Amino acid sequence: MVTTSTQTESVRTCRSIGTQTEVELKDTAEQTVLPFLVFEDVMDNPSKLNFYTGIPNKGTFNALFEEMTDVREQSKTPSGGCPNSLRLIDEFFMVLMRLRLGLLVDDLAARICISSTACSRLLNKWIDYLDVKLNFLITWPSKQVVQANMPKLFRDKFQDTRVIIDCTEIRTETSSSLQLKSMMYSDYKSHNTWKSLVGISPSGHVTFVSDLWVGSISDKQLTKKCGIIDLCEEGDSIMADKGFTISDLTTPKGIKLIMPPFKRSNCKFSKREVQQTRDIANARIHVERQMERIKNFRIVQGVMPITMSTRASKVWKLCTKLTNLQPPLVPH
Repeated sequence: MVTTSTQTESVRTCRSIGTQTEVELKDTAEQTVLPFLVFEDVMDNPSKLNFYTGIPNKGTFNALFEEMTDVREQSKTPSGGCPNSLRLIDEFFMVLMRLRLGLLVDDLAARICISSTACSRLLNKWIDYLDVKLNFLITWPSKQVVQANMPKLFRDKFQDTRVIIDCTEIRTETSSSLQLKSMMYSDYKSHNTWKSLVGISPSGHVTFVSDLWVGSISDKQLTKKCGIIDLCEEGDSIMADKGFTISDLTTPKGIKLIMPPFKRSNCKFSKREVQQTRDIANARIHVERQMERIKNFRIVQGVMPITMSTRASKVWKLCTKLTNLQPPLVPH
């Protein structure tokens, strides 16, 4: 229990660094310390809001938060039976900071003025909840929608493109299991990794993201197992890099594979092949930019703790979903 005198001193300390929101009393018998940083401190500064949360502006944040109404009742009394010391918006802001800045749990707990145990419990609860709640941020559009939003670059040269795909890897700690250690080792990264396939539409929005798979899986295997080919229709085109040798998977379904030409031994590229390579590179650059947006969420930078393995796919997908709230990548 925090005494009145201690509480007064704590609030004074919080206010001295610029906190503007009043202390919220969840229970008259228990006073709580105000977090050092709350949403109100950054909501009117789009640059700061984007830095801390990955959400571009106050309007987008509020619209997203309004979707969280069904979590209000279950947030009133946590599993321990004691009333929460945080407002719901503080919890939401906290989990976004965890994703965007990659803060350690102890560091985040200190910033929010709660125990590390309570912080960890809240983070796990919100990650499980948001994984389902924010599914609407990534949807597979119809062929008609893709065509209607086709940028000029694609409309002129690759008008049948349905999706641009690429794989990326996240480093993780080495497992104590020798079998899992071998499966997770990536020759490309020379490290234990998780691997995911991301697909974006020609307009630059993420339309598909796979679960995380072990780092040793090939691009072809991952493309086959994640199910993205089954989402495409006859007459569609998939744009990919040279590593995606998946023509035996796409051709039988009437799907065209757009990829740079392979260089033949002792032969130079023809002028047509050089131009084709350049055109594809100019179109594919947007999927690289999208990968960079996802990796700007620092929780997937560096080395992910092995203790996060049960929620690693959810964390990765959440970061990917949130990038669709950013302005479009491809000019129309």
